[in-house]
Amino acid sequence: MGYTHYWKIHEEIPLQSFKKIQSAAIAFAELSDTYLTISVNTHPLHLKLVIEGMFSDSHETFYLTPNKNNFNFCKTAMKPYDEVVVATLNYAGTFDFFEWWSDGDKEDHQGGINLTKRFCQGREANYTCVGREEGSEQDYKGSV
Repeated sequence: MGYTHYWKIHEEIPLQSFKKIQSAAIAFAELSDTYLTISVNTHPLHLKLVIEGMFSDSHETFYLTPNKNNFNFCKTAMKPYDEVVVATLNYAGTFDFFEWWSDGDKEDHQGGINLTKRFCQGREANYTCVGREEGSEQDYKGSV
């Protein structure tokens, strides 16, 4: 069994902010022991970030663009590349234009939280997941 991550982009992500998200995702991939494929396109007209697990370690492709949208998702099924996806979503969630939620909980996201902590190197890192898809009233935002 696994879970799905969901996100919403309230307004188009500015070029420099999207490039920061791409750079953070690359850093998370480098910090992780997980085998995965990560690709970015930095051309302003074709910005994208793609994360895929390798071989049997993949479920669905995580695909992010800077375009405004009301709903997007990726089912990682708790495969090893999930920690990089969670860390990337968590980082993107630090921007006002981005929010994410999951039907996994904070304990399920621990691998991504650990990558976020390592990336921040002693600076405070926040857990930005706004809650569970199932409609839980619990707000997960807070320090990691």
